[in-house]
Amino acid sequence: MENTIHEQYIPLALYALAAILLGILVITVSSFLGPRFSSKHKFDPYECGMDQMDSPHKPFAVKFYAVALFFMLFDLETIFLLPWAIGFREYGTGALLAMAFFMAVPALGLFYTIRCGALRWE
Repeated sequence: MENTIHEQYIPLALYALAAILLGILVITVSSFLGPRFSSKHKFDPYECGMDQMDSPHKPFAVKFYAVALFFMLFDLETIFLLPWAIGFREYGTGALLAMAFFMAVPALGLFYTIRCGALRWE
């Protein structure tokens, strides 16, 4: 008897359900068994032994977020580029043009961002 496409996803759905239930179980058990006390020393610094100079909730400058977003963008682009680079000879000219377009879009975005001065560190 031939499996339908929906029957092929049953193990995946069971795995996802088990992962979700396990996560809920671990959080529930830890909330019951974990410590419930708090003290003024709980939030004291322990890395260097010095008192805090500023609030830990002070906002970061937007330039840090911009650098992080560009890192993530080009990191993801590299992840998609590596499998293509391994077998590019078998894919043909169409895949080469698609990859050139795929790489040109973020490159144009980066060029525009640099021209606007958004990455200028002051």
